[in-house]
Amino acid sequence: MNNYNYLYEAEINVLGAIIKDKSLMEECVLREDSFNPEWNNGLILQVLQNAYKRFADRKDPFYIPDMIKHWGEDLNKIGGGIALIDISRSVPESSASMFKHYMGIVNEAHVQRETERAAREIYSGGSLDDMKSQIVRIEEIQARTSDGGELVRISDLIKRHTSVIIKRSQNPGGVTGRKSCSNDLNDLTKGHQDGDFIVVGARPSVGKTAYICNEILASTADGSAALLISGEDGDMNILERMIAAASRLELARMKSGKMTNGDWERYGYAAEIIEGREIFIDDTSAPTVESIRRNVAKLIRKFPKLTLYVDYLQHLRSEKSFGSEREMYKYISYELKQIARDFDIPVVCLAALSRKVDERNDKRPVMSDIRDCGNIESDADVVIFLYRDDYYNADSSRKGLMDLIVAKGRNVGTGTVSMVFDKPCQSLLNIDEKIKQKRKDKGLAS
Repeated sequence: MNNYNYLYEAEINVLGAIIKDKSLMEECVLREDSFNPEWNNGLILQVLQNAYKRFADRKDPFYIPDMIKHWGEDLNKIGGGIALIDISRSVPESSASMFKHYMGIVNEAHVQRETERAAREIYSGGSLDDMKSQIVRIEEIQARTSDGGELVRISDLIKRHTSVIIKRSQNPGGVTGRKSCSNDLNDLTKGHQDGDFIVVGARPSVGKTAYICNEILASTADGSAALLISGEDGDMNILERMIAAASRLELARMKSGKMTNGDWERYGYAAEIIEGREIFIDDTSAPTVESIRRNVAKLIRKFPKLTLYVDYLQHLRSEKSFGSEREMYKYISYELKQIARDFDIPVVCLAALSRKVDERNDKRPVMSDIRDCGNIESDADVVIFLYRDDYYNADSSRKGLMDLIVAKGRNVGTGTVSMVFDKPCQSLLNIDEKIKQKRKDKGLAS
């Protein structure tokens, strides 16, 4: 049997299985255009869908006399009631158990047709934007028959949970996820957990990028990998920030090239550390959330212990079209959450906050300040705000401190921890007793 007839057989088996077992209509992800247009099987599916809705309360919604009585001669478009009878009789009882298999064949053929059509259109003068939209549409079709989540019996989870508890007990300090740059934050959250979408919000110039660079250095220290999507800064600038943070070398001195022998020693020390890390950077301007998913899919095969960092949300775009930026950001935040869940990795995303922060007497960010960022308020598992009092008040007793305000912590609670922000070196330091004493001697709070 050739492929042409094999596809026809698959289409008939899908339709016949539905006629024999109406419950399969709920599982059917195919549409009229999923079927080969040379045959009328797509129209037959539409007839069955209409009958399923119209006679939903009946034992057999596909009872031929009822369908003829309701639609009459309109059924002749598909060959009349006899065509449905022939389909039902031609498929074996086993067609129901093979339903997903046959749907997959039909859908793959649809993908192939659309791919060939897109290639012809592009060859005949289609634009780059046309090509992108075609690719997105084909990916959406292909995703229709991808495996969905299976139901899990809770008794089966008990066995898996026991191994999770044992694994947790083997982690020193109780940090079960990827380490952040703050020891106190690690104590509060137990690290960035797999599957979590973590949003870090701050006003411009507070130190978002410096924070993310310090986070990456902390999370990759144990051999974990990191992917940074940097829509704001080029890869060389990111590297220099990381070197400065790792070595306590002033960024300005590196930028000027006027470095002392001691500076070069610090540089060499940091470069050696960073060179041994599995850190990847995508500095594409206006990166799309779809391209991010593709990059994660590539890296996760080699580096299953991966963390995705995004700098920052408002630089992201989508290959889809939306009526407004708000709708687009709502989609993007949802997709970032899905990337975290689908690949079981932490996703740490920076976000710029509303100007309303600066208009208040109390400049500390609150949850409502991220409402313009799509649906982050509900999508995020953890929301952390970065706040520096000296950003607003040069004479602040908290000069040099960065507060990490955990405003939302699904499963971890909320709270505030502080770090020293060494801005010239782009370095965030944990506050130990030595630092506390130095700040106290200067009349500064810690």
